[in-house]
Amino acid sequence: MPKACSEAALSLLSCMEESPCMKDPSQKKTLYECMKDEVEAEPCKAERNAYYLCKHSQLNMRTRIRGTRTY
Repeated sequence: MPKACSEAALSLLSCMEESPCMKDPSQKKTLYECMKDEVEAEPCKAERNAYYLCKHSQLNMRTRIRGTRTY
């Protein structure tokens, strides 16, 4: 189970590395600080939401028992 969200995590990490917040050497912000800032993390909002949903589905008992929903 710990590796279930690794693809979503790598996608989020690569998106944040390409963000202007991480590329600007004068700011010297960490990844955590860039993700906390809503304006800086806006381009990676979809990746962040996908990672959140993946992690949430691991904790949700209904999802763990029945599997992911498909409509």
